[in-house]
Amino acid sequence: MESHFSTQVKVGIFLTIGIFLILASIFFLGADKAIFTSYVRVHAHFDQVQGLAVGSVVSLSGVTVGNVETITFLPEKNSLDVKMKINEDYIDRIRQGSQVEIRTQGALGDKFVFIIPGDPRADNLKEGDILAVAKPTDVLGIIAERGNETSRIFDIINELYKITHAMNVDNRMMRVMNNLDTVSSSLAQTSKDSQKFVAGLNSHGGGEKLAKSIDKLDAILSKIDRGEGSLGALINDPSIHNRLKSMLGGSNRKNHVESLLRTSIEKETKD
Repeated sequence: MESHFSTQVKVGIFLTIGIFLILASIFFLGADKAIFTSYVRVHAHFDQVQGLAVGSVVSLSGVTVGNVETITFLPEKNSLDVKMKINEDYIDRIRQGSQVEIRTQGALGDKFVFIIPGDPRADNLKEGDILAVAKPTDVLGIIAERGNETSRIFDIINELYKITHAMNVDNRMMRVMNNLDTVSSSLAQTSKDSQKFVAGLNSHGGGEKLAKSIDKLDAILSKIDRGEGSLGALINDPSIHNRLKSMLGGSNRKNHVESLLRTSIEKETKD
């Protein structure tokens, strides 16, 4: 009886030790060996954290170097103090002048703190140092920073929707496209006809004849302008102009012409 009891006690002790070892292994693996890891706490002051939570990842150039430990309000201003614990193994890579920003990770939109390394020749960070906040570079961050300015984007989208909706009423867009296609075809045909006409002129010597005709017309107009020939003399001689004016515009003849016209009109009226 005593032997059976001692056996049960040994089995119980063995199981207890085994369970303890298993739990310890799970704890060490799940906690990333936190008991044996040293951390340096640094801070960053954000106007808004945009969904960042305690335990969120802190990344240095894409490498996880720590986590967010606390998020608290600052009493002296409207900002949030984000306290981060950084693995001491990576603290040499984070120098004075480094900046932080909140970015979005993965398809679910998880937030994390991204550290932008500073000058590697600067001093190392110390416990309690405050990192400067960089301007956001992701789309959601920019929208959140711009605030009211982003509403203009939606106004533009709304106006574009109204324009496209108005153009699609009664199939207007299709008619416009058909008209453009018709005009384009007509222009193409006109261009082809013009090319054929020019080619026909060139093939029968028409181009040379046209050029000669233009040269002759230019020569004739030049002669007229210089007063050469009968037509040139008629146009350029002021005496002819004065004679015509005296014939048609003299006072006596003018009166005579007017009386003749008046007499002829009266006769036609009586008849």
